[in-house]
Amino acid sequence: MENFKHDTYVVLDLPVGISEQIMNLRSQFKDEFRMSLPAEITIAGSSGNGVIQYDQDPTQVFLTLNEIASMIKPIKATFGDVMRFPKTDIFFFSLQDEVPLHNFHNQINESNIRFSTNQFPYKPHCTLCSRSSMTEGEITELLSLKLPQEFELDTMSVYSLEHSNENVIVHLLHRVKLTGGNQ
Repeated sequence: MENFKHDTYVVLDLPVGISEQIMNLRSQFKDEFRMSLPAEITIAGSSGNGVIQYDQDPTQVFLTLNEIASMIKPIKATFGDVMRFPKTDIFFFSLQDEVPLHNFHNQINESNIRFSTNQFPYKPHCTLCSRSSMTEGEITELLSLKLPQEFELDTMSVYSLEHSNENVIVHLLHRVKLTGGNQ
């Protein structure tokens, strides 16, 4: 198999009901870029470490991720407050309990998979909006949003983002269920 060709991320996909709510919010706030991306929580590639380094054999990376997924139980999660990354236009749902996601991130980061560097510490989150032309009213509305229901993160995916003109093409490269403790 060829090496990676585009920026590649390891994520936990949100379950369908929660994903639909996130996508509806992205649509409501007219963020076309975010609407083109899956609703997920990035485990590797966004913060804490960078994208998967291109010069690796994807088959080996996927085998490593399969092994990690076999050791991790599905994660119960609940969104916390909507926050904004400092000095950016990126608004996101925080998580009430970040510990299981930090542990997962660390396990992947300590594996034999190589990542590019990233200056930001790992912050588990689900991005809602990154549109730069937000009004004060939209910002206030975003910051007041709540999605209090608990959900389960049980699917790890590897997505590659191909930038083509002004579009982003999302390629699903790999998907595996978290099965730790279910043997």
